Amino acid sequence: MAFFDDMTTALQDYPASNVVIEIIDVVLSSGNVLNTTEQATFKVKVSNNGPLNLTGVTLRIKGVNGAKLKSNGIAVPPVVVLPAVRAPAPSIGARAPAPPLGLFVDELVSKVLPTIGGHVGSQTTETFTMKAPPDATVGPAENLVKASLEAWDAELAHILVGHSDPQGAVNGFYSAVVVPA
Repeated sequence: MAFFDDMTTALQDYPASNVVIEIIDVVLSSGNVLNTTEQATFKVKVSNNGPLNLTGVTLRIKGVNGAKLKSNGIAVPPVVVLPAVRAPAPSIGARAPAPPLGLFVDELVSKVLPTIGGHVGSQTTETFTMKAPPDATVGPAENLVKASLEAWDAELAHILVGHSDPQGAVNGFYSAVVVPA
């Protein structure tokens, strides 16, 4: 089963090799300096450079170094995974109660993004708000927001359809001796 083992490994490695996550459209309320507890809005862009179409993509977005976050739409809490030995099957993967809108939290999960096509497809999340930490930093800039893949699925349509171009090396011929009439 070497093919399936290789395919499983390729799928596990796919995000690290082919997915790029960027924090974009950052809008500060006062110029280009972020003051303590000041709020800024941002979006997250996910780009797919590989041959698979990505579906069901969600992002876990965390405030780091004291920053807090809120969703500007419906708040989606992180998934709480309970051990199978302690909880009945319906509780596995259940979501924690959503934080109230307007409440700043340490982390949240984005809405599901539309399909991200293979070979340089991209999608952008809804707008989020970040509140700067209450303490000022002196020295180099520090990370305030971290976005990573929470969930994703893949489908093969781009490989199976997008790569089924005409092939000049695959030909059929008819041969015959041609004689004068």
